[in-house]
Amino acid sequence: MNRYETIFIAYPDLADEDRQNVFGKVKDLIPKENGAILKFDEWGLKNLAYEIAKQTRGYYVYMDYTGGGKLVKELERIMRIDDRIMKYMTVLTDQEFDPASLKADTQLASTETASGDSSKETEEKEQTSTDTNSEEGA
Repeated sequence: MNRYETIFIAYPDLADEDRQNVFGKVKDLIPKENGAILKFDEWGLKNLAYEIAKQTRGYYVYMDYTGGGKLVKELERIMRIDDRIMKYMTVLTDQEFDPASLKADTQLASTETASGDSSKETEEKEQTSTDTNSEEGA
């Protein structure tokens, strides 16, 4: 199973209901094609780097998912024919991706974050006290 990232831009003037229909269509396709959504992140309205279809803004969405080449072909076919999507781009980020490794990485990261936050706070406090002491000495 491969890991992919797709970013697509929907028209900014879509009603919330239409936008959610597009997102639902995309989200439903991935499990049907034996894939799994790892992350679906709506970035929201942003200015475009250049004008696309006479639009200067777009509604950005980021997807991180696993699946096969057949899934990507079908996903891009749907995006190409859907009039509510301006642009899309898919990138293969990992071949032979193992979903179990993601769970292990996520657990490891959450453990490091929990222990790392307190050490960061301690370092910040030490840095602040050092800065204060050096200012007093000057």
